Amino acid sequence: MSLELWKGASPRGRRIIIIVAFFLFAILVTIIGLLAPLSPQQITSENNELNSTQQNVQSMDLAHRTAAIFQNNFEICLLMFVPFLGIFIGTFALFNTGSVLQAQTITLNASNGTHIPPILVLAVLFVFPFTWLEFISYSTALSEGFWLIRRGLQGELKREIKNLAKLILITAALLAAGALIEAALI
Repeated sequence: MSLELWKGASPRGRRIIIIVAFFLFAILVTIIGLLAPLSPQQITSENNELNSTQQNVQSMDLAHRTAAIFQNNFEICLLMFVPFLGIFIGTFALFNTGSVLQAQTITLNASNGTHIPPILVLAVLFVFPFTWLEFISYSTALSEGFWLIRRGLQGELKREIKNLAKLILITAALLAAGALIEAALI
């Protein structure tokens, strides 16, 4: 990132730059999880856990399914807002997302005799709006963790708390919309 771009950006522009940087970070960590080697036991474990969750969610009506998806995603997102700790939690969650996606793809390929690359499966997920909404929400949360640290060091933490509250509400709305879309597609 060019220093001139940062210096010339408005306060809102700087926030957008940081959100975009964390969005790219989130994609990268997910891809790393997608490409990290998995043992056969890990593949089985990831698939068993995911299948159990999917069966539980699929047995729900649309409202409960939406609420369950929202709750899961929002809890993770809230943790990502936490300064310092949020980046580690977010990295773990995004890496795990990639690992689960890889395990699913490997199992699908084995059962169908196909060879679909896991990276293609991730790319296809971005066709769906809920994927964008989730990654934007997570990137926003991670970036706010950065701003809380920065403003705290500048002695402006109280002012930043207002932004935190607004961004929590925005991410909640985005994740609620994403959960409804995802639940409807299940």
